[in-house]
Amino acid sequence: MKKRNSIKISKRSYRWIVLLLAVLVVVLAVTLRRTATMDRGAVPCQRTEVRSDNNSDSKNLAKPKRKNSKTPVSPTREKKNVSVKTGATFVDREGLELPVIDNRKFVIRNEVGRYTLLYDTMYRQAEWVAYRLTRTELNAGIANRSNSFRRDPHVLSYGWPTASDSDYKGSGFDRGHLLPSADRCGSSQENRATFLLSNISPQRPELNRGVWRLLEEQVRRWACQYDTLYIVTGGDLSGRLQRIEGGIGVPERFFKAILLYSDSECQAIAFLIPNEKQLSKDFFSYAMSIDSLETRLKMDFFPALPDDVEERIEAHADRLFWCNKR
Repeated sequence: MKKRNSIKISKRSYRWIVLLLAVLVVVLAVTLRRTATMDRGAVPCQRTEVRSDNNSDSKNLAKPKRKNSKTPVSPTREKKNVSVKTGATFVDREGLELPVIDNRKFVIRNEVGRYTLLYDTMYRQAEWVAYRLTRTELNAGIANRSNSFRRDPHVLSYGWPTASDSDYKGSGFDRGHLLPSADRCGSSQENRATFLLSNISPQRPELNRGVWRLLEEQVRRWACQYDTLYIVTGGDLSGRLQRIEGGIGVPERFFKAILLYSDSECQAIAFLIPNEKQLSKDFFSYAMSIDSLETRLKMDFFPALPDDVEERIEAHADRLFWCNKR
């Protein structure tokens, strides 16, 4: 049997083999490093945002507002998580009526009357009152008007300065409701809750018994037609105001911000009416967009809405839509 000759590798070939192996090792190392970096920096699957009032900080801080000058703060109560899907976003309809709240001020939730107010201790009244108005509540209207004006026990319990009923006597101003008495007639208790003086503001008789009353009646008709409205209303307490007895400030104008938000309709409109003697009886002559009202009052309404919905419906008030529903 012949003896096989061993294969001899020249020094030059050996160097080439070593060089190729080194290149392969370097390429493999670079590939593994890139793969690891991509794994660490990979973008996770985007999730649908869930908005809820249960976390007091997340509600108003969940989305940046277009107007960055506003200070988002937490709402003052926990609410049931009743969310509705709109496109790719969930929005909690419970508390949808609440504007952005300054946590340095005093917020009261009236559970009997189902409304929330921001109390102004300087002018002894609510800066705004926010509430929902539904068809069911209006159809349950069996209670009589109580006419029982009295101090708010919540205000008294905190020791804040408050109005008294006698402060309005002889002032020339009506005790004007912010949340109307006729919006809460399901029981005598809830109707009495609207007569707390924290829900009352001095209005000219020509306003309270004229165009303001007509607007309130129209809002109830809209609620009966669309089932649910979200409303914020109040007097403009900015600046140095005229005062009546007890230090109660007299707003120079009153506002309503109204939101219709349902599966079929998304609309909003605002009204800003002077607290004067000479007024038009056509409340639409005082209508404007929510954005315009926010600019005038330096407030932020309906911040819990999805960004795309808020930007669209707050920028323009569709008067034709609202006028056709009169």
